[in-house]
Amino acid sequence: MQLVHWKDFYVLEDRDLKGRGLFAAKNFAKGESLYVFDYWSEEIMPMHLTNHSCDPNGRFDDRGMLIALRDIEKGDEITFNYLLHPIPASPWNFECRCNSQNCIGWISVESSY
Repeated sequence: MQLVHWKDFYVLEDRDLKGRGLFAAKNFAKGESLYVFDYWSEEIMPMHLTNHSCDPNGRFDDRGMLIALRDIEKGDEITFNYLLHPIPASPWNFECRCNSQNCIGWISVESSY
């Protein structure tokens, strides 16, 4: 399994009030591994800069690997659904600004899909 490095991503300030976001610096194919979530790492990881989406292009598997749910083109923002993360980092409580057609509007521990 080939793991990607920071060279495969870049960070941008988002104009839609979401803050910073992680963007693809290359194309990723559906099913390709994007990065692994290392729970014990003290370094900033790509996950720390990856925004939530109700229509994400990535999903964590049971090993903590973010996998592309569809083809991701260079320049696309990398997203995952915070409610489906295997190890929630905190009790989410924020207004969702993903702008997807199936947006649930508010992300919190009471939210469900």
